Amino acid sequence: MEVNELFTKLKELGYTNTKRAELRELCNQKIDQILKYLPRRILNSDGSKIIDCLFNGFSDNTPSYRSKLKVIDIVIKTLRKESTSLTHCGDLISRIGLELAKAPASELVQWCNDTVQSIVDDSDVNMIWRDILPECLNTLSAADTVKHCGTDMTSAEYREQCIRTLCQCGWKERQLVQLTAMFNDIQLPRSEHKQVVNKICTYIMECPPDTLPALVHQLIKLCKTQDFDIVLSHLGHYFSAQLYSKLAPPTPDSEATTMDIDDIVPHSPAEVSRCLSTCIYHIVEGMEKPQLCKVLRGWPRSQLLRAPFLLDLALALCAESDCRALCLDVMKAGILSREADERARVRCAGARAGLPRAAAAAAAAAVLRLLTTESASHRQLTVLGLISLAFSLLSTPRGRPHAASCWSLAKLILARLSKAQPETAPHILATLADRLNTANPQRQYADCLFVLCKLTPISVERCSQLSAILENCRPSVDFKSCALVLEAVHPLINFSARTRDCLFMVCRKGINSRDSAHRRLALSGFLTVLRHVKVSGTFSSSQSAYSEDSHASYLTQLTIVHSTQAGAPAASSVRNESVCLEVVSVLRRCLVQDAAVKQLLYTRLYECVKDKPALHECVLEFLNEHLAKYLEEDQVLWDKCVLINGPTAVLVEPISHLLYVTAQFLQEDEEELEDILASQADNGSAVLRSKLALDLAKICDSERLAHIEVDDVGLSDLTPESKAKTFKVQQMLSSYEALVAYQLMKWDRSSPKSAGSVLNLFKGYTQLLDNTKSTPKLGKKGSKSTLNETRETVKSQKSQKSQDKENRPVKVSTLTKDRGAPFKTLPCVWDLKVCLRVMELLYSDEVPWCTLEQRNRIRSSREFHHWSLRCVRSVVELSDKQGVKLITNIATIMYKRCVCRFRDMCEFDDTTALGCVELFTDCITYILCPDHAFKTHSFLSTITGISEEQESSYIAAILERVHIALSQVEEESAEEGDSVNKKLVSACCQLAAVLLETPVVACERYTAALLKLEDYVRTSKQDCLSLIPPLLTAGARIQQEAPLLDELLDKLASALGRIDEEDTSAGGEESPNFPSIDCRTGHTVLTHICVHLNQLGSSADHLLQRARDLDAALPLATRGQAQAIERELQEVYSAVILQLCQLTSWSRSACTLRCTVGVGSSRVLSSLARLYTLLATLVRQLTAVTLDSNIRSVERLLKLCGKKLSSTVDNLVIFLEASSKKARDTKQIPRVVFEAERFGRQVALLSANTKVNLMQYLPMGTARDFRIRAPVVEEMLKDNPEIDDAEDEDEPAEALSPAASDNEDSQRRQDAEPPSKRRRS
Repeated sequence: MEVNELFTKLKELGYTNTKRAELRELCNQKIDQILKYLPRRILNSDGSKIIDCLFNGFSDNTPSYRSKLKVIDIVIKTLRKESTSLTHCGDLISRIGLELAKAPASELVQWCNDTVQSIVDDSDVNMIWRDILPECLNTLSAADTVKHCGTDMTSAEYREQCIRTLCQCGWKERQLVQLTAMFNDIQLPRSEHKQVVNKICTYIMECPPDTLPALVHQLIKLCKTQDFDIVLSHLGHYFSAQLYSKLAPPTPDSEATTMDIDDIVPHSPAEVSRCLSTCIYHIVEGMEKPQLCKVLRGWPRSQLLRAPFLLDLALALCAESDCRALCLDVMKAGILSREADERARVRCAGARAGLPRAAAAAAAAAVLRLLTTESASHRQLTVLGLISLAFSLLSTPRGRPHAASCWSLAKLILARLSKAQPETAPHILATLADRLNTANPQRQYADCLFVLCKLTPISVERCSQLSAILENCRPSVDFKSCALVLEAVHPLINFSARTRDCLFMVCRKGINSRDSAHRRLALSGFLTVLRHVKVSGTFSSSQSAYSEDSHASYLTQLTIVHSTQAGAPAASSVRNESVCLEVVSVLRRCLVQDAAVKQLLYTRLYECVKDKPALHECVLEFLNEHLAKYLEEDQVLWDKCVLINGPTAVLVEPISHLLYVTAQFLQEDEEELEDILASQADNGSAVLRSKLALDLAKICDSERLAHIEVDDVGLSDLTPESKAKTFKVQQMLSSYEALVAYQLMKWDRSSPKSAGSVLNLFKGYTQLLDNTKSTPKLGKKGSKSTLNETRETVKSQKSQKSQDKENRPVKVSTLTKDRGAPFKTLPCVWDLKVCLRVMELLYSDEVPWCTLEQRNRIRSSREFHHWSLRCVRSVVELSDKQGVKLITNIATIMYKRCVCRFRDMCEFDDTTALGCVELFTDCITYILCPDHAFKTHSFLSTITGISEEQESSYIAAILERVHIALSQVEEESAEEGDSVNKKLVSACCQLAAVLLETPVVACERYTAALLKLEDYVRTSKQDCLSLIPPLLTAGARIQQEAPLLDELLDKLASALGRIDEEDTSAGGEESPNFPSIDCRTGHTVLTHICVHLNQLGSSADHLLQRARDLDAALPLATRGQAQAIERELQEVYSAVILQLCQLTSWSRSACTLRCTVGVGSSRVLSSLARLYTLLATLVRQLTAVTLDSNIRSVERLLKLCGKKLSSTVDNLVIFLEASSKKARDTKQIPRVVFEAERFGRQVALLSANTKVNLMQYLPMGTARDFRIRAPVVEEMLKDNPEIDDAEDEDEPAEALSPAASDNEDSQRRQDAEPPSKRRRS
């Protein structure tokens, strides 16, 4: 029979159940012919049918079953050699798989061996081992034993040997996905599973981007329940090398323009980006969310920014509501960890040695830039997560040390997303609206809105959510937070008619509200528009004739609709000018509002229109009309400014601010003077200026300006008349300030009487202020108060009141107390420009606008110096960010005239020198705040007049001058003591403290200045102890605080005395250093030292947290990363052990001092408890490897803790318990004892785990509750000698010897025992 006929006959008989006997007979007869031609026949399309028929022709219970096994073997061998289609191969393998489960163990072992060998040799063209090996191993798992190579073994051992063989061989790239799929079908125990996963992950770096997603998909199936963190670690390393590092900008070095061999990659960033997006999609959709969240929760925080892939994955998971909170917390923790590292590096040199350098560590801003750039390629997978992360960072509470950096990162994310992906702007603004539309929106959200409007105006302007933010802005009592929201949209005003019209509508609605806060908010919005709308220099005649009665108002709804119709230009100069005129008309109507609204108008009006000379005429016109209501010739009508309404008095007109804003418009700057002279022929501003100037001149020259009756009622009474009088006096004093500012503004070389006018006004101010201090009090002799008309005593009056309480009519005086709060002046009305002008007049070497005679006349008045400095300080303290340049100029004058020439200033007047130093300190504090961190370098350069590369050079220059000033005060104090000198020393120390506490990178000059100040503290007899904390803080940054700290502890030992049970005498030899430290001030210094030790403990705690994080990252790292982490871990442990050794030594010295029981002892005990906590944490984290690499430093630390610190702590506890009289004075002692015992237990556990005898360095535990105190026993025996005699009679002295010997023997036996067996009490 021919071959084709034979196989045709097989198929006919194979599919007919009734002919099964004929089929078996045919198979048995033609078995040789079938087996001969079967390899070629199964490659045909009907090969699977032939195999099925053959299996039906061989019985399982007859000797013909051997033929079935031969058929299976032929099919397997043929498919390994001949290439077929996937479908055909799958059909054959599926049919064979059904028979493998019935095969004997010996055949299964043989097929497993052949399959493993085919994998090793890569000789299987169809890779049928993907199905054969799992089926064989799973079938063998049911057998008890198998025989392999003549050896009997269990099925588990055989499977382990097969897995080990596969993991030891090399795999080809085309095998990876199929091998991973094969291991999915094998039942692997935990150890073998981790081995397989590690083997597969070693090939991830070699995978091309088109293969990796399929491999990740199979790995997700393989690691559904375990070891997925290993996969994520290798994927993070892959994408960091292939994508994120390529997207990062090159480092700014000399070789940045050259091409490296690593830059030539076979795959473009676009391909890798698509691969990343697909992998993230597979992970998010394929992994179970609880398991994935568990992996992310346990991921080391320090490694998150080093592997942006993990952040991308967490961002994608934020789309799931169940995982959003966890993912945001994880990402935020990673960012905060990086920020905490940077702060620790700056704060402490010891921590700097164990933390990565800023250039080597991944900066959060750079990583977030990469993530926002990549988000466009991820099919919106990570965009929502980025927005959620940004708002999570924005929600950081104000006051946290990392708040400013978190807000900056959030603005970076949102601005980049809104600019690169405009479709995200609506969602961003909608989320921002939820935060802003509250009664008191936080400032960081308003700042974020401003950044979006400034950097991405096109994306933001088209969003309807922006209008919703403006319309829903409703203030509470304080309108300033909501005013920032209206101020934030000003970048859109000049080109977006829609935003401007919406702002007009909101402000028009609020200006007519009954609530004062709403009116002030609306006024703030109008002033914002007026300040930022751009107009030309002059108006046409038709525009200048524009009035508030015009029917074409741009604040009407009709005009708003017309202006926003299609085709209308976004910005028009004509429209802007008309808008400004309309706003001015609204401001005119604000003059009938309450005093708070008027004061806001007067305060901000000039800054809004000073750059728009065309509006000056309109503004001057309504200011002139309004000011005329409160002037009568040369006198101010103060009674009109205050209204008494029933039991209260209300300020109606803040006349001082009105006078000041009028003076601002009358000042003539050089730039504005040309515009005014050119436009005088066209408008009436010159006439109005002349009239207002004449009115102010009359007021300045008037002798009745502050005429008020001071004998009628006191300023501190709680009557409406007294309140009204207080308002009047406050406005009078502020009016004097405004008029002085007016004289200074208009002062030029052609003004011969300016100096006299200023001094006369200052004299009137001083007289009025003195009168307020000497006003008669209620109840004095001669007062006409009804309470004293009867001339009864207070006691009789009280009794009479109690008797006639029900019959007397209710009066206002009976509802109030006799006295109120003391009189206070209002904040100074000046602005920073006037302050700068005053400082130039008083202290500048060159004053071009003043003659030498008038300048000397002003400078000769010491009281005017004092008053001017107080006014300028009050203005500087209330300044906002925009005034930093003017404050820098003021600080420059103070530095050159006062700090650099301190002796000359003191010779003129000590109080003036004190005020100058305090003002300079306020200016420096303002400049060095984090808000101006980017420009601090230029500001300090302007102040000092030098040009250096480092900020520490400028600070060092100022510190040198401060040291000279302190030395000069020291010399003068030696000659004659003065209380002002103490204030000067305190002010100079405060200035030095501000500079020393500023974190900078130290230079040689800075270090030298620091040493000079330390020497001054050592030798000065003045009270300069407030310099000790900043000196220790600055020394810790450069690791030079040790000498100063040791000398301070030695001095305290001599001043306070040491604790000693045998010798209770205080101190030893008196140290010549630190003469200002004595038994009284020593306790304050001890408190400073304890605070500094706690700060050092915080740095050590941060290092321990980082070490713990690195320990967790080590098992997940790749081979290259593991080496870097081990090296970093070694540096961290070395640094923290060294720092703890220093802390232990200093803490021991502090414990030996006789501190005061109470606050002082609490500080010492708290620092001790913190130290023992750190020691226990370190010992708990040490492993055998880390201990072996740091064994010498650990032994040194344990010697310090055991031999020296422990006994000192015991003595301190005994001293405090004996000296304390209250239980609360010793409440910290149990905590110290607990932490010390916990530290001992951790050392015992480490000794047992590492087999290193560390307990030999620690003393035996002390049974504190049963300790016999020798001095106490001796005193009791002296007081009661009968006790001693009774003991002698009852128990002979010879009985003590055996007991003592027994104790000694037991002690020796205990010392000979290993540490783990010692009994510790």
